Amino acid sequence: MIARRAETMGAVFGVLAVLAAAPAFADENAKELVRKAVVALPSVPFDAKITLTTANGPRFLELKQKKGADGARMGYLEVTGPADLAGIRHLFIEPTNGEPPQQFLKLTASRSIVRVSAETREQPFLGSTFYIADLVEPPLEGYTYEITGDVELLGRNCKLVESTPKDPESEPYGKIVAAIDPKENLVLRRQFFNPAGKLLKTWQVEKLEKIDGFWTPLVQDMHNVQDQVESRMEITSITYNAEIPDEVFRPDYLKR
Repeated sequence: MIARRAETMGAVFGVLAVLAAAPAFADENAKELVRKAVVALPSVPFDAKITLTTANGPRFLELKQKKGADGARMGYLEVTGPADLAGIRHLFIEPTNGEPPQQFLKLTASRSIVRVSAETREQPFLGSTFYIADLVEPPLEGYTYEITGDVELLGRNCKLVESTPKDPESEPYGKIVAAIDPKENLVLRRQFFNPAGKLLKTWQVEKLEKIDGFWTPLVQDMHNVQDQVESRMEITSITYNAEIPDEVFRPDYLKR
């Protein structure tokens, strides 16, 4: 039922070019690159307005994010337009204890709050090429890591890190290859492969700008290479160090 409702509604922040061959480096070096990239994500609260462009037209979103007292990243995403989608709300909580992210969803036609299941995570978000799973960072300890090469993106020399889930049955992708700038700890591109090992989607930052001291991906694309469709996410405004009450990040807030 949830999967069908996610499809009817149209069907938050997360990476790739010619790969240079290179020998694999130690797993711990690759894992540390990923860990540093997660740690480098903005630690201050922010409030952003986003335009998500899909094959079915634009969607207008507001994203609020901050860290909880326990260090967990918390995000609240609300659809503000078009009218038939306005009011869809999404809450995600990313613990720091190695537990999987928690995601909650409220659709426009229901007052109920739904805990996002493994099946729902593979649904397109608002009819875009982004999956619901793409809105959160996967748990660091849930993957094995390997450095497989180098690539230049946006004038930056990046390391290619291949992440493979330890429990592939619980994840939508067979593996993910991320291009990480080790100087600034920025993920600039991700390639997502299906369980059969074929390239499914490529996510890439197209425009990067430092705002209030934080590198901000103002424009990012997600291209489904198998279906040849693309969605674009553009931050139209963002305020760092925003005042956001903790109640915004509680599941009951989705019902307001």
